[in-house]
Order: sequence, then C-alpha cells, then structure tokens
Amino acid sequence: MERIDKYLLIPFLFLILIGCIMVFSASVSIQSSNTGMVSLFIKHLITIGIGSFFLLVCYFLPLEYWQKIIYYLLIIIVICLVLVLIPGVSNEIKGAKRWLKFPFGFSFQPSFFCKWLLIIYMATSLSKKTPEKIKSFKKGMLPYLIILFVLGLLFLFEPDFGGFAVMVLISFVMMLLAGTRLIYWIAMGAIISPFFVYMVMTKTYRLQRLLAFVDVWKYAQSYSYQIVQSLLSFAAGGITGKGPGNGTQKLMFLPEAHTDFIFSVIGEELGFLGTLSVVIAFIVITVRGFYIAYKLSDNSYLCFLASGLTIFISLEAVFNMLVALSMAPPKGLPLPFISYGGTAMLVYLSSMGMLLNLSRRVKC
Repeated sequence: MERIDKYLLIPFLFLILIGCIMVFSASVSIQSSNTGMVSLFIKHLITIGIGSFFLLVCYFLPLEYWQKIIYYLLIIIVICLVLVLIPGVSNEIKGAKRWLKFPFGFSFQPSFFCKWLLIIYMATSLSKKTPEKIKSFKKGMLPYLIILFVLGLLFLFEPDFGGFAVMVLISFVMMLLAGTRLIYWIAMGAIISPFFVYMVMTKTYRLQRLLAFVDVWKYAQSYSYQIVQSLLSFAAGGITGKGPGNGTQKLMFLPEAHTDFIFSVIGEELGFLGTLSVVIAFIVITVRGFYIAYKLSDNSYLCFLASGLTIFISLEAVFNMLVALSMAPPKGLPLPFISYGGTAMLVYLSSMGMLLNLSRRVKC
C-alpha cells in the first residue's frame, strides 16, 4: 500500500486538531437548541467522524469513477437546490433557505456540495476538450457560463450571493488554467459588473456589509460590530495569546465565534503565533496541491481536479481569514477543517480525501 502524503496529512491533521480545540473553547457557553444536552463540540466530533468516512471513500475510490457518475450527481444536487426553495422542506435560518431538514436536528446544505461537484464536472469536461476548443468562446467557455447562470439563479434565490461568487471564482481560475482566453473573461467581467453592483445595492444587508468593510469604525455599533469584535480579539491575543479556553470575546461579544469567526478565537487564545501556524498549514496544503497538479499534468483530468480542489480549499480559507481581519467584506464562509459546520466539514474532508488519492499518483 502506498504511503500517505505526509505533506498533506500533517497540516491537515494539525488543522483538524486546532479546530476541535477551538470549537470546544467557543462552545462552552453555547448549546445547540436542537440537540438538548449534546454540545456543539460533540456534534462537531460526530461530523468529523462521518466526514472521515467520506474521506476514506474519496481516498480509495478510483478517481476515474467520478467521471462516470458526475452528471447524475449534478442532476441530484440541482434537484436538492430546487427543494430548498419549497416552504416546509427547507430549514430557514436568518432569512436564508439553504438547508434541507433531516430528523434529530441535522440538516444538509446542497449549495456547498454543489461547489465541490462543479469542480469534478469542470475537470471532467475540460479534460475532454482539445486546446483549440478550450480557446473557442462557443465551445470552451459558453457551455460553462450557461451552467453557472442556471446554478447562479438557484443560489441567488436562497439567497447565497457569496457562495455563488466563490463558485464563479473557482470556475474562472480552472478555466484559465485550462487555457481559455483571458480577453473573454475581461469582456464578461465588464458586462456582468453592473449586475453585481445592482445585486449589492438592491439588498439592504449586502449594502450594510459593504459599508462595514469600507468604514469599520464608523459603524462599530451596527453593521461592522462583528468585525470590530474580531479585531479586538486579535489585539487581545498579542503574540502568544491568552491560552486555550481563556478568551473572553467568544462569551457573547463575538457573534458566530464557533463558525465564521473562529479564526478570531484562535487569534485571541493562541495569539499571533497560533494564527501564523494556521496560515502556514494552509500554505503547505496549497503548495502541495498545486505541486500534485503539476506532476499530473500529463493527465488533464487529474491535473484539473487537483487544481480545482486546491483552489477551493485555499480560496475559502483566504476569504474567511481576510473577513476576520477586516480585509474583505463580511461573508459567512467557514474556515476549512476548523470551523464548526456539518455540510461544510463533510465537503472539506471529501476534498482532502480526493487530494490524498491524487497524491498516490505522484511518484515523489
């Protein structure tokens, strides 16, 4: 049996461990309203256990098998995206209908799995096209724009504007790596920019998030409250932090401390050195992921798949950390492998399982 890639495995396990410690710390004063005496930490461990099964499936399942079933999986996920829009079927949280309800308080977020499946689809589809077709707008770009348009409508109805933006960015980078012409993307950007401006200006909460990013301290008691509390967490942590469990911002001062802003909890309790170690772990995974893609360049499907999965993990990590540091507009994205979250954790662990599987194809 091949040795598991230690350059992926070690930083991955480190992030999982940090996540368990921080979720436990952040959940001390929070109990899940749907699980009675079961704490968020226990539910987090259960999710990791289930996700580990997904990881093993993705690690041992031949990567070529995904090419055979990806179209069926896409159909299923599109049906799920439609189902969340039906009243009574979906689980609405803070005005967003993104979750399908299941017994015992569990839910499933199809839009998160959709991003992962789109990566597999893009890798499959792009690998079947010749360089000439990929450079053609009609055959190399238009089909994917149509798919993104359809999925985008479903995302926006939920609404999940940020998730749609991430999905577009992942597709954009994958298609650029495949060889699509940059001039087409520049033209498309100029065409759809007014649409994105319109989407921001017509929704009050999106405009508030933009204002919170533009002038953090002006709206410290309103729109940018979370960001200010996040920055205070980093400031309180200093170089070495207060120590695990000793942070105070998580005690009802910092909203979503166990999910979207868990990086801030790390900053307060583990300090600059703790946050730096997390950043380095993600950098190692990103570099290794692209190295695997480079070594598999003779197989376009495997190369695109490795690139897409690496972009997915690193992009979501970067966005989460930038938001926590007030360097990007607020958006509810979890920190991969660390944040509390059901569907997200399953998808991240599945992605790591695939990357570890891909690394088995690399000789060194």
